[in-house]
Amino acid sequence: MGPASLELLRCAARHAADSPGQPRRDSLRLAADELGETLDPRFRAADLERLELELGHYQATFRPEQREQLATLRRAALEAMTFFAQFRPRLVGDVLTGTADDYSPIVLQLFAPTPERVIECLLGHDIPFEESETRYQYPDGRQERVSVFAFGAGDDHIVLEVFPEERLRETPLVSGGAKLRRASRRQVEALMQEGVAGTH
Repeated sequence: MGPASLELLRCAARHAADSPGQPRRDSLRLAADELGETLDPRFRAADLERLELELGHYQATFRPEQREQLATLRRAALEAMTFFAQFRPRLVGDVLTGTADDYSPIVLQLFAPTPERVIECLLGHDIPFEESETRYQYPDGRQERVSVFAFGAGDDHIVLEVFPEERLRETPLVSGGAKLRRASRRQVEALMQEGVAGTH
């Protein structure tokens, strides 16, 4: 066994595009079952990263309307990042990677002395929110629980993950073991400019 074949990745990309909100690992599993292939768990992180690339190619080719939807979401993300600028926000998830769909939230990672500082900000602006938590793992094996605050802003769903301030320079892992990709406001603006340039 080894890394997933290109055929499997393209099949998984179709599954992911046709089933918004479906976990990427489920798309890989469905494609493997459909093609009679076996996924090698040693290459899970690499396969998930390659799937993101294939999904981006698939959407650009067969779902051109998704490009404008993505641009709209990134503009909304920039507005949210400006609003929460004091917490040095970083954009993560599908809106950053370019594979967002109708079900994709705008996920921002914030860095604050305590989660209560973010709660004070939300309450101070009369923003109702739902509170939960998630867990992240770091390359050295440490695990950390992170407070999560979610709310609606017009048609957008905003999710805030609040980390201690010192974690700004530490990148956690995503499911599968790869380092999480995240971007500052300036980096998101650069992505937007690349997208505009790419349309000419």
